[in-house]
Amino acid sequence: MKSIYFNRKASVLRNLDEKPKQKKKINWDKIVYFIILGLIIFFIFRYAFTRVLYVSAPGHVLFKSLVVRVPEDITIDVFYKFEGDDVEKGDTLFSYYAYEDQKASFEQSLNGNLSDLLKDKESSTWEEKEIYQLKKNMQINLIEIQEKQELVTFYEGEIETLKNEVILEISPKAKIDTYLKEIEKLQLEIITLEKENQVFQTLITQLAADAGNVQGSQSGGAVINNSFSAGSGGPTLRYYLAPTEGTITRLYKSDYEVALKSESILNMHEKKDIYIKAFFNQEDLAYFKEGDEVTVIFPDGEKSIGHIKRFYFATYILPEEFQKKYESTTRAIAVDIFPIENESDIKWKAFYKMNVTVRINKW
Repeated sequence: MKSIYFNRKASVLRNLDEKPKQKKKINWDKIVYFIILGLIIFFIFRYAFTRVLYVSAPGHVLFKSLVVRVPEDITIDVFYKFEGDDVEKGDTLFSYYAYEDQKASFEQSLNGNLSDLLKDKESSTWEEKEIYQLKKNMQINLIEIQEKQELVTFYEGEIETLKNEVILEISPKAKIDTYLKEIEKLQLEIITLEKENQVFQTLITQLAADAGNVQGSQSGGAVINNSFSAGSGGPTLRYYLAPTEGTITRLYKSDYEVALKSESILNMHEKKDIYIKAFFNQEDLAYFKEGDEVTVIFPDGEKSIGHIKRFYFATYILPEEFQKKYESTTRAIAVDIFPIENESDIKWKAFYKMNVTVRINKW
């Protein structure tokens, strides 16, 4: 018979001490490595994809530009319109005095002053008439010298400003060279006028001595008298009216500043005939033609559609802002891009003067 008795001894439970599992540490170095590697691969594929499917070219938005100049030397009085102002045809842009008017007014004043010196004489000798003419020429020269010296001072101030802009790559160095040439030209003109006055003074002294006018010989120096007034036949204040409607985008001069006839006073843009001038590499010539649609990408990422309207078969030097540094001058193929039909040109207006990227499909 089997025993029905079990082991009645007290059972002993044995516990096995298990060590807690350690959490795996995040390997940040590996994560950063894969992120950087992924980005590199992404940009490589993106660049290759873009190069294979598209042709890209830099460009900038342009529209009708009007540079305002006056066909004579003037002294600006005040500006009535400023940068960013919209103007209508016939609006007054600025007032000014013409140099010829100032000169005529000065001569009139000088004639009156010198005639007072001779009014007691019943008749003047030819020496006195020559002295009178020489003194008048000297004073006119002194006015021109003063104006040219003011221009030299202005250009020197502009050069100091441009030096900082050139360092920051805002303005090209060519502007400084232009101002330096103008200063050199003005200084030569000043020297010429001063030599003329020396000759005039010598002649005045000789003529006065011949006429026995010792006092005239001692006081033959010219004196500038710029005190013109409207009531005494002063120069006429003129007004320059806007020849067309548009927006003033830049003022090159300030109030009371001299402007030579060769200098620009202000720049206006008409809000019509807006287009983009793009510069394609010569090796991409086979991928575009007149009439092709292109995508215009603005700096903020906004896109627009245009078409190639004009095609220039001559090559052009790439503008400075698109030219890579430390590389030889690049010549590119220039095209004009206009908005397609039913395409609003408002966004093009909003980005005038800004650089854009033009893209066209290769296939």
